[in-house]
Amino acid sequence: MTVATRPNGPDTEQPTVGTKGATAVAAARAAAVLEPGLDRPVGLVGARLRAATAALLLAVGAGGGWAVFGALPHTLALPAVLAHGAAPETVRADQAGALLAYQVGTGALVTQGQVVALLRTPAGEELVVRAPSGGTVTALLATPGSTLAPGAAVVALDVARLPETVRIFATSLKDAGQLTLGRTVLVPVPGLGTVEATITAADALPVRADSLDGTFTVPVPGLPAGAAPVWTAYARIPAAAGQLRGPLPLTVSVDLGARHPYQAVFGSGAGR
Repeated sequence: MTVATRPNGPDTEQPTVGTKGATAVAAARAAAVLEPGLDRPVGLVGARLRAATAALLLAVGAGGGWAVFGALPHTLALPAVLAHGAAPETVRADQAGALLAYQVGTGALVTQGQVVALLRTPAGEELVVRAPSGGTVTALLATPGSTLAPGAAVVALDVARLPETVRIFATSLKDAGQLTLGRTVLVPVPGLGTVEATITAADALPVRADSLDGTFTVPVPGLPAGAAPVWTAYARIPAAAGQLRGPLPLTVSVDLGARHPYQAVFGSGAGR
């Protein structure tokens, strides 16, 4: 579009602002009006982000504090036998002779003075072997027909009158080092739940695993066989804990004290 003018000479054409320029100006003005409101969503997102970051830092801080100052139970599971006394009583032959027969079997309840085996002396005399105490037969230690010397082992007996004792077995020197006097042991007693016992004694030296034959009437899971070393500790349970019939194989938990969560992650020791 042009407008005709006549300055001082012939007619000339002068350009003016067209529609494209007007449109650009209007758009700039509209942007200037809208721009102040555009930062509101950005500000809202930023505020929420800052709040989430603060919450995350608080959670991490709380978790870190619990990891350092919190506590987790720390126990060691070991095979054990709940029985009477520190070891079974061995019933022995008073005289030399051939073992004719047993009168009882493994697991049998016997009373004091009850006949447990029959012997025949070299002179042909028949003798009886009697239980010196009442209790449970845990093992038959000789073979019928074999010749026994005086004092030879015939029967292993869990004596009922002795205090109920947990015999705890460690199969490594590291685990044996945890069986210290006064340490608490959690013992699962059938019908009574978990009972606390206290370690009252521990053998300084290990024994061969096969020397424990006769200690229990059934195999104990977790115990090795043959010449493998086994360390033994002993813990007493409350007298009113129950009426134990005979040796009971079980798994106990030795209380090693609480430890912090970071110690559990890195495998370090107890925290108390």
